[in-house]
Amino acid sequence: MFKIKSYGKSELALLMFPKMSNPNTAQDKLLRWIKKDPSFHHRLVSLGSTKDANDYNPLQVRLIVERFGAPGEYE
Repeated sequence: MFKIKSYGKSELALLMFPKMSNPNTAQDKLLRWIKKDPSFHHRLVSLGSTKDANDYNPLQVRLIVERFGAPGEYE
């Protein structure tokens, strides 16, 4: 079972896209998914997400998992 906790943005992206070996590519893909839904992106920002932040806090991780599923559920 996936644990809700703080994750580095690249760390979470690599967990979500395990077939990707480049952390930057995985992080870019996750960000594209997030930005496809402006209201979802706004909710993440309201929970403290910023462009310069290096990690997602547990509330943001929970929101991401609720929206996209736990890592590995969609690839």
